[in-house]
Amino acid sequence: MPDIQDLLAKARALGEALAVHPTVKAHHAAQRAVRADAAAQKLLQDYQSQIAHIQELEATGRPVEVADKQKLKSFETQMAGQDSLKTLMRTQADYVALMAQVNGAIDGPLAALATPEKPA
Repeated sequence: MPDIQDLLAKARALGEALAVHPTVKAHHAAQRAVRADAAAQKLLQDYQSQIAHIQELEATGRPVEVADKQKLKSFETQMAGQDSLKTLMRTQADYVALMAQVNGAIDGPLAALATPEKPA
């Protein structure tokens, strides 16, 4: 049975393998590109603020006006045309898919522990 040091060594090895994986590297490069792009930063902040505004309206039972929806749609359209954000969204989807596969591989053996034993 592995002790905690064995588990930590395997976790470090997994982290090291992920750090050099092309999907992870591409996603981190895209994040850096967005951080370096003032226009992309502003657009992303405006988009997130508009989402928060709409969520607040919904949470308090107030109507979401057509103008609010149009403003959100405008930000989405602008983001779709913004190269660094477009790359970030694509690499983020790839990264999430990769991590879902990794988590599935980790969870597989653990799921057997959660399955109730069948009576004899």
